[in-house]
Amino acid sequence: MSLNSDVRVFDDPNDARIHMAALISDAYLHDARAAMAKKNPAFPQRKMRKSRKRSLTNPLVTGRCEKHRETHCPASAASQSRRRDPVHEEGLQIEDQELASLETRLQELRYTITADQVTEGTDRMVSAWEQRQLLTDVRMKTARPMLFDAKLSAERVSVQNCHRCCAVEAVIRCLDCVPLDMEYLCATCDMEAHKRNIFHDREAVFHGFLEPIPPTTAVVLNENGQPQFCEQICQLPVPAPRSICECTHDFTITPGKHISVVTINGRYDVCLPRKSCSSCSAEWTPELKDLLIYRYWPASTSCQTLYKFDVFTSFEHMKVTAPAMSRQAFLKMLEHRSVQAGRTGSICADTFQRSFFEFTFCQYKEEDMCQVHHFECPACYPDMLAVCSDGNRKHYRFSKSKGTEEPPIYEGLFLAKDEEVATFVDLVRGNMRSANESTAKFTAGREMSKKSGAQIDEEGIQVAVCRHGFLLRGLNHYRGEIFAYPMFLQREMSKKANVTFFCMDVTCRYWPYLNKVAEGLPELLPLTEMRPFLSVMHAKAHTAKCELLL
Repeated sequence: MSLNSDVRVFDDPNDARIHMAALISDAYLHDARAAMAKKNPAFPQRKMRKSRKRSLTNPLVTGRCEKHRETHCPASAASQSRRRDPVHEEGLQIEDQELASLETRLQELRYTITADQVTEGTDRMVSAWEQRQLLTDVRMKTARPMLFDAKLSAERVSVQNCHRCCAVEAVIRCLDCVPLDMEYLCATCDMEAHKRNIFHDREAVFHGFLEPIPPTTAVVLNENGQPQFCEQICQLPVPAPRSICECTHDFTITPGKHISVVTINGRYDVCLPRKSCSSCSAEWTPELKDLLIYRYWPASTSCQTLYKFDVFTSFEHMKVTAPAMSRQAFLKMLEHRSVQAGRTGSICADTFQRSFFEFTFCQYKEEDMCQVHHFECPACYPDMLAVCSDGNRKHYRFSKSKGTEEPPIYEGLFLAKDEEVATFVDLVRGNMRSANESTAKFTAGREMSKKSGAQIDEEGIQVAVCRHGFLLRGLNHYRGEIFAYPMFLQREMSKKANVTFFCMDVTCRYWPYLNKVAEGLPELLPLTEMRPFLSVMHAKAHTAKCELLL
């Protein structure tokens, strides 16, 4: 057996193995034909073709094509005349069958070697992360029946004695008491354990299944010794002062006013505690200060509804991470959690919104006292490299829509007061009454643009931001994007920080207008010390003169 002695260099060891398998198969085929020709001189001496370089991209297709050509290749004229001889016809058929069988076996060997190499190469191409994911899927599919059986087994109600007194059969299961090793409780121990822990979610176990019950439902034993439900009054867990008068310590604590408390787990119906003295009739009930100490926010001055602080903080975090989530959806989630725990009662959306606004405003005042400023960029304040101003005319608010006439809580904090903006616009328009139309050629910058329609109250807002995207200052639109609006924001920012560049989409039109206004209003001359800046995107939409000058 002889091999072709050509030397080739392969980058991939799989390609070298495939090429070696092809050479071995060709050598086997060459030796088989030589042996048959030596055994039978009448065997047609076919001209051995040179071994072509096979394509390493798809050796299987190349092998099949070669086999097809070898099977259908026309023989020489001598071999054809010799095949017509009846003496040699039978022997040639037998030899051709043997040759075809040998070629078939060699082709199967080549296919097997190539398939193994392709499979190994494919396995190596799979990343470690994909392998972990496939392994995790296989493990989860294997463990899925076991998880389902375990879940059904967890729903089984087991009869146990009370974990507190260890004498009576338990009728209540409380998972919140698991850290105290008191998961199962009898009726008496349940009242004592959850007298102060009214926010624990309990389940009754004496009906043969786990039934969630609210805090206002207790379990008692009837005349026959069978457990049954009854109503009870729950008091808000707020500690009372040790003494409310100078009398003896003969005090009694009784339920007071009925209120509702909303936590992250839903709504609870409870009562405020009331401590009274039997001697002097002095009484104490939690006041607003006492409620705030224990993180309860009142919805009104009458404290008819209380909100736990965790509700507001969770809602605030959700609005930051998912701004599209509505207030109604959040409250529906709280109501659903209440129903799942056996409690009933809806949550008023308007009351929740008003209370949340008051809560955030108090937080802002507290942070302001601590000198925390939300509308100042910590990276570029007070020396700002650039400030950009732009408007949005799609924030419509209709005058006929239902709303409140209450003044805004954060008036003048971020959005400037409308009176101040209107006074500045009238001042600028009075100074540039004759030159407005000749300077503001862009539709978005005309000072004489008409007001909004009769149904639209405000067209939009104009906002100034720094290059880090921090909101710095804003104002309401009433006349479209006139040049007086960005000029007002530029003046406000010049008071707060040292700005080098002022960016705007129509700076090429705005800056000549600013220079003319500054000639009549000397207090605006510091604004011209800034350098105008026009972005490349807007400059390409303008004339070449705008791009060269700015």
